[in-house]
Amino acid sequence: MKSRKILFLDFDHVLNTSETLEKGIFFAKKNVDVLNAILDNIEVYIVVTSMWRIAATVEELEELLVQAGVHATGRVLGATPCMEDSPRGAEIMTWLEQSQPSTDEYVILDNRADMEEIISHLVQTDPRYGLIQEQVDEIVSLLTFSPADGY
Repeated sequence: MKSRKILFLDFDHVLNTSETLEKGIFFAKKNVDVLNAILDNIEVYIVVTSMWRIAATVEELEELLVQAGVHATGRVLGATPCMEDSPRGAEIMTWLEQSQPSTDEYVILDNRADMEEIISHLVQTDPRYGLIQEQVDEIVSLLTFSPADGY
C-alpha cells in the first residue's frame, strides 16, 4: 500500500504573521495562497498541530481552513495529540507511530523548532512573514522524497 503524504500544519505564524494577528486576521490571504499552491499540486493530507486543535473537532478545523480559502476539503486527516509540556515534535512522532498506513513522506510547517529527531522534516516559518513562496520548493522536495532516491 502506498503511503500517504502528510503536511503537519500549525496555523499561527504559518497562515498568518505577527502583524496580521495583531489586526485580528487569523488567515492571511498571501500565506493561504502559498499553501494552496502546494495543495493544488501534490496529493497531501493535513494533520493540524496548531493549538487551535484543542478547542475544535477535526471537522471544525477543516471547515475553518476551507472558510479561510484553504483547499482543504476532504484533506484534514486529524490532529496531533495534546501532550502537556511535550515538544511539538513528540506530539507529531506520537501521531506518526499511531497512524496507518505509516508514512515517511511528511513535512512540518511551523514557526517552532522543537521537533527533536524529526527536525529534518521541518520547514520553519518566520513569524514576520508566515509561509512564503520561497519555501515551496523545500516543502515539495520533502513531500516527494522517496527512500529509493538515495540508491
